[in-house]
Amino acid sequence: MDIGAFKEVESEFYDLFSQLSSIQNTIREKLTSHADGKTLKGNELVGWLGEVYGKYLFNGYLVDDSFEHDVETKDGLRISVKTRKGTGKGWNRTSAIPKIEGDDCPSHLLFVHLNDNYLVDRIWLYPWSELLETGRFKKHVVRGNMRSYFMQVNVKSDNQYLIY
Repeated sequence: MDIGAFKEVESEFYDLFSQLSSIQNTIREKLTSHADGKTLKGNELVGWLGEVYGKYLFNGYLVDDSFEHDVETKDGLRISVKTRKGTGKGWNRTSAIPKIEGDDCPSHLLFVHLNDNYLVDRIWLYPWSELLETGRFKKHVVRGNMRSYFMQVNVKSDNQYLIY
């Protein structure tokens, strides 16, 4: 074990990580002021941005995590927001979707794609019922066990859902 080498590398990044942490905390504080009282959990800057952007796009409000959706609007839309950053493998695949059927499911899925610099590249809005009817939700299976569902954006054929 080489504690000295470890400490040297750690100290090389100390100032940068201190700056990064401070900037992330500032961003979190600013986003919290737009979160309608919703607790922004963990360290999920990408997800928080997508939800806040979705809220403003649809003149809605964020709901707490007890719901299957993230944004509600005055005209009754219940929007689940999924956000990805970058262009690496899997950028177009949503995170876990726990439930796809039932009265408490969202009415729409909003997929926000951010560039590497966190600016919005594109946004798609899908009617939930269409995703369900066309089999777009896929089972996420881990070691033979179904964990959740996911949906994948198809850039070439999903132009009718592109809203930004």
